[in-house]
Amino acid sequence: MDTTLRSTRDDLVARSQHYLTCSRDVELSYPGVKAGCDVTFDEIWQLFLDSGFLYPDKVARLQPVLPELQHTVRTLLEVNGSLLSTVVLRNEAAVDAHMSILRFHERTWMVQHLAAMPMTARGLDTSARLTLGFTYYGRLRKDIGWVKMFFRPNNPWPARVFGGYARRLGDVPTSDLRTFHYLPASTQAHDPTVSPDITVTSATPDDLGVVQAWFSSRGRLVEIEANDLRADAFALASLGAAYQSLGLRRQRECLVARRDRRIAGVALLDIASLGLNFSELTNAFTVHMVDDDEDARLALIVAAKARYRDLGRPQCIALSEDEDLSAFASAGFAHAKDYTCWTFHRDHLAGMEEYFLDMFGARRRRAK
Repeated sequence: MDTTLRSTRDDLVARSQHYLTCSRDVELSYPGVKAGCDVTFDEIWQLFLDSGFLYPDKVARLQPVLPELQHTVRTLLEVNGSLLSTVVLRNEAAVDAHMSILRFHERTWMVQHLAAMPMTARGLDTSARLTLGFTYYGRLRKDIGWVKMFFRPNNPWPARVFGGYARRLGDVPTSDLRTFHYLPASTQAHDPTVSPDITVTSATPDDLGVVQAWFSSRGRLVEIEANDLRADAFALASLGAAYQSLGLRRQRECLVARRDRRIAGVALLDIASLGLNFSELTNAFTVHMVDDDEDARLALIVAAKARYRDLGRPQCIALSEDEDLSAFASAGFAHAKDYTCWTFHRDHLAGMEEYFLDMFGARRRRAK
């Protein structure tokens, strides 16, 4: 390992140790909740299986990449609290519930992998305490500028708890709530013929201004800030170096489609080590059209799939808000499910904690 990467890894170890003070504060407020410490991969994996978070069909789909997935999580846990922070609730020696936050942009952390033992095997307030502990932990971590979470809109717990607070905030400039169609495809599937009038290339630094302009013109300013979509931040250089110091990968690429030298649309590709997210939301792409040009849309979809194929990925994921998914379908993508994505600024964490305290307190009173 060269000196730069070694220094970066040493920084991650130091951050992991530094934020143990936050973990102690969390446990004082919410007994049993451990943040950024005191959990092993085997304990998390067993909880995922026992709770049904990893159901048999999903485990079967993960089987071909299971060794890489497990290696990724074990590596991140070695510096728990730096790029990944676990939040777990322990009942004596066992782990009853788990969630984690992943640093996926420079100052944006993604909440994921919420799993808990069935109600029959734990107290009614397990998920409540875990959620409150996470929220308080987020408040203590000053390096968390934005929070992002994906949840299934038909999953009652996150839809009511997190979605409820997001809808309560309404249309504020520091919160963004939207739903994506989740579209997987085999990278080996047959590609349709694309128009010869469209050229697709990797974006140059000068092209990246189009990305920011696309989001800005549609009022999607939260995503510009939280997803580092400004041209000077797009490459995620320092974050990529942090993952690289652990032997992992985190990068982003942009493909540009042109017709007659005019940019007709772009595709944004997240590329990361397998296992950062078990639904591979960290290895997904989105398409953003400047012009209403279906030829260019299809060309971007096919080029994005080819890029993941070149990376050796057997599958790739598209996320789309469009109701017309015909271009994706013609390229072999199937509509598997939907994900709601909520992105919000850290300023909302305090109000969120109070909202949860009121909600869960009322639930406990009703349960008695």
